[in-house]
Amino acid sequence: MKPKKLYQWVKQISKDWTGVTRHFRASVQVFSQGVARTQSSQIRRIAGASGGRSESQRRRLQRFLGQQQPLEAFFQVWTASIIKALKLKRVTLIVDETKLKALFGVMVVGVVFEGRCIPLAWQVYRANSHDDYPSEGQVGLIMRLLQPIQAGLPARCRVRILADRGIGTSPELMRGVMGLGWTFLFRVTKQSKIVLPNGEAVCFYQQVTAPGQSYAASGTVFKKRGRIQAHVRVLWGQNSQERWALVTNDPTLTGWEYAQRMWIEEAFRDLKSHGWQVEDACLTCPQRMNRLWIILLVAYAWMLVLGAARLAAGQTTPLKRRPDGSRVRRWSLFREGLQAFLASSPPS
Repeated sequence: MKPKKLYQWVKQISKDWTGVTRHFRASVQVFSQGVARTQSSQIRRIAGASGGRSESQRRRLQRFLGQQQPLEAFFQVWTASIIKALKLKRVTLIVDETKLKALFGVMVVGVVFEGRCIPLAWQVYRANSHDDYPSEGQVGLIMRLLQPIQAGLPARCRVRILADRGIGTSPELMRGVMGLGWTFLFRVTKQSKIVLPNGEAVCFYQQVTAPGQSYAASGTVFKKRGRIQAHVRVLWGQNSQERWALVTNDPTLTGWEYAQRMWIEEAFRDLKSHGWQVEDACLTCPQRMNRLWIILLVAYAWMLVLGAARLAAGQTTPLKRRPDGSRVRRWSLFREGLQAFLASSPPS
């Protein structure tokens, strides 16, 4: 299979981006190429690899970052285009927060795909500052990010959302997710309790005491903060250092589905040290960083899609043999896609 250029892919998927201007689409097309070619988040480097005169492109990119952009409209059409491109019938979302050094915090909601997570909506704010945190609070912020995602999903799409204990230990967020008609699988703190049908209150984390054990029960959680009917799962893998205490509104889940939550950590590493070096972006304004993420994420998604296409065509790097005889990919699909793009992309 002969890989398409990044420009062509973005041009194709952006045809359905209603609610954003033609200039917006053209800027995303051009500057996403610069991100992938340079593997950088620095404005000058991106502009210099985006075609045309470097100084003119730098001013153009600075204008893009400085102008108000229709982020909620973009999140909706971006979600629709990604779900369509990935041909997903069931969607698993992950919500998590990452820090960019000590300067920014970023709340992210993304969709899982092939060991990674493609962000669909996000919000950048100053890190470690109570005054600069979004005024609606953590749950309000997450629900605001989920709204354009829901609007971009196909009708009757089945959705599951995963969150770690710093976010998931929240009856308010659980109710919000259920209000969208979705299911959740949230990790909660080890102090969390369930009230069983017989009225007994159990600290379910403590019901598992050794690796290889598990516990499952149904009842009421958050007795003092909402009394939510739910199902708990406690899992301790043989090679894990600690237990997972999980709460879900889907009785069919075993709890092991939560392992996919780690895929967003891999995506954060790709955006930072393994790929776009986002922490090296010379930006101090959260709003400008919010807009920079648009082109970073479009470029990131394309590398994953290209890597998956190469895997399906049998064109990826030969598998690595493990000591036990099993085989594993040498590179992630992100790295496979990036190497293919760089090999096929003409010099700027």
